[in-house]
Amino acid sequence: MFDTININLKSIDTQQLNFVKTVTRDLNVDTTTSRYGTTYTSHIDNLTIRTTTQGVSIGNGSLCKFLYGNNIVNFTRTDTRLAFEKLSDTLHISLNNATVSRMDVAYNFEVTHPPESYFYHLGNLPYYKRLEQMFYKGVEGLYYSSISDKKQLVFYDKIKETTNRKDYVPPEYQNKNLLRYELRLKNHIKQIFKVNKVTVPMLYDVQFYNRIVDYWKSVYQNIVKVNEYEIDIADCKGIRDLNKIGILLLVEQQGDQQYNTGRLDKRQRSEIKRQTKELMQNKSIGVVRSPLIEELNTLVEGV
Repeated sequence: MFDTININLKSIDTQQLNFVKTVTRDLNVDTTTSRYGTTYTSHIDNLTIRTTTQGVSIGNGSLCKFLYGNNIVNFTRTDTRLAFEKLSDTLHISLNNATVSRMDVAYNFEVTHPPESYFYHLGNLPYYKRLEQMFYKGVEGLYYSSISDKKQLVFYDKIKETTNRKDYVPPEYQNKNLLRYELRLKNHIKQIFKVNKVTVPMLYDVQFYNRIVDYWKSVYQNIVKVNEYEIDIADCKGIRDLNKIGILLLVEQQGDQQYNTGRLDKRQRSEIKRQTKELMQNKSIGVVRSPLIEELNTLVEGV
């Protein structure tokens, strides 16, 4: 589930360990000096390590790629523990007291259709700005950024993104439709999960890990689904059913637009939604859930 994880470990949390001597002894180091002191910057594969006498910060790269050489495989709770054990051994320090400052929670879904086909069903998300990443063939990615800039959701074609970056695609994933849903918690993580701090061992603790997964699911579930239902006209019986279908199509196409432009107030929209729900439950007019959004909903819920 995890991709980029940024962590910070302070000297006071490690019995005043000499970070510079311990961490950098086997690494190539670039040194920069400012009025705040000297920073020793190193790289371990795709991860950036910044060390000072006060502590060390690690991140700016995929934890999955650090362990497996790619971030296409779905990273498990056990993988997270193994990655930090490998990193601890490489740096000669325990990272158990390190605090998590950024957390990217992600999963790659093998879907039936090209990933961009699903983006059109993902509408607005309260308190987020929705942005489509457009290329010449249509929507290539979908971004939701919170107004407070604490969180970001990203949906995109993982194989296409990996290929464009000229990164390695394992053979078992080639020619597959992989839709990635990634939730980036860029700061305020302890506030989001209502804890004093989030430390490295909490990332692979069963109970806390499940809290992270449930939160990741809940943010997706809050997205308004567009064209979630389809209507099979072949099943309609008579002019009354055709009239009902016409009403549903009109609401589907114009309802939110009318509200956003101020032509409908909240009470009117609420009443329209109530009546629309009743029509949706009418079995005689052939209302069915869109197979694409039903597939995606099921995949997210099944993680």
